[in-house]
Amino acid sequence: MRVAGRPSIHDILIEQGYKLIDDGWERNGRRTYLRDENASGEQIRILKKHFENIGLKKDYENLWSFVHPDSGEIVELEPGGPETSGHFLHHARAFE
Repeated sequence: MRVAGRPSIHDILIEQGYKLIDDGWERNGRRTYLRDENASGEQIRILKKHFENIGLKKDYENLWSFVHPDSGEIVELEPGGPETSGHFLHHARAFE
């Protein structure tokens, strides 16, 4: 959800060094991004600040997730496995 004068979730993620690796927004309402660095506490705090500025809230029922209370859009962080570096972020429309 984009509000005039505010960056979109996509804009924030690209600015923070994420690469869009799967754009299924039109097909299934989901985009996947990759960042080659492991998700540090500092990176999570930076994202949280940016997300809060556009109305997303930390979803305390789902680990590593943020949700927009009005649109229902979610952003979910997926840490990389033990033999990889980096992590994924998934941005999805509200589930119907």
